Amino acid sequence: MALGKSSTKSVAVIISSVRPGRNGPKVAGFIIDTLKKTLPQDVSLKIVDIAEWKLPTFEQADIPFLIQSPELYSNELATRWSREIGSHDGFIFLVPEYNGSYAGSLKNAFDYLYHEWSGKPAMIVNYGGRPVEMLYGGKHFTDILSQLQMKLPSILPKISIATMDREKTAAGQELVFYEKSVEEQVRSDISNAWEDILKNLQVSGVSPANA
Repeated sequence: MALGKSSTKSVAVIISSVRPGRNGPKVAGFIIDTLKKTLPQDVSLKIVDIAEWKLPTFEQADIPFLIQSPELYSNELATRWSREIGSHDGFIFLVPEYNGSYAGSLKNAFDYLYHEWSGKPAMIVNYGGRPVEMLYGGKHFTDILSQLQMKLPSILPKISIATMDREKTAAGQELVFYEKSVEEQVRSDISNAWEDILKNLQVSGVSPANA
């Protein structure tokens, strides 16, 4: 799924939860809906769903830091994962809250690679069932991204599932907030973090064609 006419710069929206019944795809849809109206023509968004990759626990002899090219991985799946991630110029990580931190499936997928992530622009959207002040996974994952010198915005958007109508959200394909003001604040935080991504991608921002 890609948005934007010219894929000069590609940003992957990474769904990291792999459990049945996850909210990740709905969160991804909410983010894309927030950004699509002001998406520059020279930027595309593509969903990358870790669940579809079925990456086993990382247990290879390969040391990703030492691997500079996809074909040098000893595992075919790692080679394909390397090519996928290496094809993107930036990332939006969807970080679900599991036991006070990020999902193990995200760290596992991240650890397969090094140079494919290193130094690129990224933003995090942390979501979970607790109030936003009790969501810590995004901050923890920020520390991981910083180790690879990834370019991060100062804003870390958070979404509390507790602010939503769970029945309507579960029944449909979208996030349904109880209060419009809460939804607007979340969208504002996502848009502001996205502006930093665009600056780090060195693109012009909102395209007149999409304004």
